[in-house]
Amino acid sequence: MMTEPERSIDIDPEPTTRITVETRFGVFEADLRDMVTFPDGLPGFETCRRFVVLSSLEMAPIQCLHAVDGAPASFLAIDPRLVLPSYRSVLSQADKLRLGIADEAALLWLALVTVAEDNSGTVNLRAPIVINPARMTGFQVMPHNSLYPLRYPLGGSDRETEKG
Repeated sequence: MMTEPERSIDIDPEPTTRITVETRFGVFEADLRDMVTFPDGLPGFETCRRFVVLSSLEMAPIQCLHAVDGAPASFLAIDPRLVLPSYRSVLSQADKLRLGIADEAALLWLALVTVAEDNSGTVNLRAPIVINPARMTGFQVMPHNSLYPLRYPLGGSDRETEKG
């Protein structure tokens, strides 16, 4: 008597909702469980409240912050410590409350990247995006007394301090 070989079926106990996201930086797959809510939107894009952080090997270490709703918006972003290893920023108590955190260690910090017509890039180190992965909530913050520039050259050194 012949028997059928055993088949294993991977059943995801928690079904995911995958979406394809087309941006001017490429086409990405995203999981809606990874969506970040920005209760205030981002400056200039206040109607955009839900974003996904998109990554690819081709773009690494640059990531794409893409709006899922509201006006079409995509931003290039990078961990500011990859641009400036000495980067340190302290959140105010109000920012900590908005993010719902007590410990800053578990936060995701992103600096927005601007690419000029000549393909040179700058990074906004003065007003980083801060995301609490436990709550999937984020804000663009403006730390008090920040000495970091608005336009730090991508590929710059610790000694460069272009104020913007």
